[in-house]
Formats: sequence, structure tokens, C-alpha cells
Amino acid sequence: MVTNAPEVELDGKPDRLGAGARIRSGQNMLVMPGAIVGQKYLVNYTRDAAGLLREIWILTPDEAMASRESLDKPLLNIWPFTSNDTVNTQ
Repeated sequence: MVTNAPEVELDGKPDRLGAGARIRSGQNMLVMPGAIVGQKYLVNYTRDAAGLLREIWILTPDEAMASRESLDKPLLNIWPFTSNDTVNTQ
């Protein structure tokens, strides 16, 4: 929910839109943050290097109801990557 752009709430916690953040509707049209102040949506999003929200996609009802295998798994693609391979350092 956009509270007062660039301030937003994500899962009930305060968050912030990054500079140049884009919000897209279920029809893939750009949405201005001021047009949706106070409205709650189910969304997918990405963050920039500073941790601010960069891209937000408002989900369509079908997308919101779709089950995603990744919801039940921990985030595995974070740095540092680990491997079971050992490296010979001698």
C-alpha cells in the first residue's frame, strides 16, 4: 500500500520506493503512486542495490491465486554462494 510516496507499506511494515521505481498494473500499464494511495494490492517486486523497491507488479486475480513452488522454499540465490565442491588451495 502506498501511504505517502515514496513511503509504502509492504506486509504491514514500512518500506520505501527507490528513485525511478515503477509500478505496473495487472494490465502491465504504469501506475503513478499518487493514484493508488491507501489501496491494498497483492504484488510481486524487486529491490535495487540499496534495498529500496525498484519494480512492483500488481497481480491479477488469477496471478494472486496461482500457487508458486518458490513460496515454500528459502531464498537460495543470495551472496555468498556456497557449493559442495572443495577447492584445492595448496
